[in-house]
Amino acid sequence: MVRVKGTGADGLNGFMDVGSEFVGELRFRDTFRIDGHVKGKIVSDNTLIVGETGHVEAEIDCGIVSIRGTVVGRVLGRRRIELLAGAKVMATLISPKLVIEDGAFFQGECEMGTPDAHPPTA
Repeated sequence: MVRVKGTGADGLNGFMDVGSEFVGELRFRDTFRIDGHVKGKIVSDNTLIVGETGHVEAEIDCGIVSIRGTVVGRVLGRRRIELLAGAKVMATLISPKLVIEDGAFFQGECEMGTPDAHPPTA
């Protein structure tokens, strides 16, 4: 099974805990974990982790996206998208690699291909 680097606290450079809410555009450099609520846009060349209690309604454009919580919107994983057990995803997924664990829920569309073919929307 594929596991992303930085799932432990030692690899994180940003963390949004349960009870936190953010509306707007979130940008980060390394690995960021969301266990709270985010609505808007999330952009990074690196790793986004949506934890078990995370709820994201956004346009996501990241290198790697690992989801165990809830995501609604559009997800571009430039290298990989992982839907882990317990994930609830209602979105359009775009990535060259997609991993869906047993126990993950996915409803939406999936496009496989290179990220260059799918530039982020303005």
